[in-house]
Amino acid sequence: MCPHNFYIDDLVLDKMRHGSDYACEIYEAQRIEVVLGRSSKIDEDVMVEACADEGIPISRRRGGGGTVVLSPGTVILSIVGRSNLQYHLREHMNAVNLVIIAALEHLGVDSPVIKGISDIALGTKKILGSSLYRCKDLILYQGSLLVNPDLTLINRYLKQPRKQPEYRGERPHEGFVTSLHNEGYDMPLDEIVDALRGAFDNSSPWPPPVGPLPA
Repeated sequence: MCPHNFYIDDLVLDKMRHGSDYACEIYEAQRIEVVLGRSSKIDEDVMVEACADEGIPISRRRGGGGTVVLSPGTVILSIVGRSNLQYHLREHMNAVNLVIIAALEHLGVDSPVIKGISDIALGTKKILGSSLYRCKDLILYQGSLLVNPDLTLINRYLKQPRKQPEYRGERPHEGFVTSLHNEGYDMPLDEIVDALRGAFDNSSPWPPPVGPLPA
């Protein structure tokens, strides 16, 4: 019911295993699925019966963070690189988020901001959530940007989360999450994917390793 790792992990990590120092995959989700963070508890976070009844797959990623619903209309970003700087997880995640924000602003999105630990929001409504996995000098960032998905799926398959960022203010899903489309931005999804790929394809958001990894 819940595989140990989310498949996109291996897609980018395989490139690192074959000698790359940096890789990214940015694309639209092609199916509805529920993805748990590394420490998420399925019975506490997921409407398990609804997922089972409707054949919705449930998987788990390596990174932390909360449980999410992915579906068409959501852009997935999976970025892996190397750095031996002793940043906290938040600093590594937001190095990526600042690149995403710059790309969105270039597309005409007004004032996207970082909220909570590593969300991107418009005003106080979340449009992107992210997670991070780090193993020594290897860093894997995963994010999901809500462009034009069916947001009712969140209530359908997820319970109210146990842990919430302060800026959520205990709002239900429908009062906390929004999409670019719902906020009046109707640029084609392919245009957004192309802009993000252009921002990340050839340049890691993290400083490269310098010397040996600190003990």
